[in-house]
Amino acid sequence: MDKEETIEQAKALRQEDKLDESEELLLALLEEYPDDPLVLFEVGGAYDVMGLETEAIPYYERAIDKGLEGPELLECLICLGISQRAIGDFQEAVDALEQAVNDFPDDNSSKTFLALAYYSNQQYSESVRLLLDLLLTTTNDEQILSYADTLDFYKDNLDEVWDD
Repeated sequence: MDKEETIEQAKALRQEDKLDESEELLLALLEEYPDDPLVLFEVGGAYDVMGLETEAIPYYERAIDKGLEGPELLECLICLGISQRAIGDFQEAVDALEQAVNDFPDDNSSKTFLALAYYSNQQYSESVRLLLDLLLTTTNDEQILSYADTLDFYKDNLDEVWDD
């Protein structure tokens, strides 16, 4: 079985909730391809779905360092940020997710997770601003859209208070 087939089999095992078997396959593949960014990413993902975020993070970071590209890079950055946030490394989560947003500006999922990381990092205004922007650019709700100009104004003036 080649590398791609092994990765697909490991993913299928994860879908079947056979996490230990998936991990075994990927760790064996890692021995054969220790610097392959896709293999590193998948090993990180195996640990992540097992709830072992601390173990997953170094694999995600190595995958990025080794040149992971395309949609896998986006997913890796998101997973890295989510894992870092989960263990309390809030600034690192913000950094990873900001990279995802900068590198993949059309992806709204990374923006959503970045808003959560901002919140956890006590960057409350940035969090609300980003969520409002996402709401305004993705909603079809006519009631919300009827207030789009007002919400867009408030998004950029969250702390303003107008006295009479």
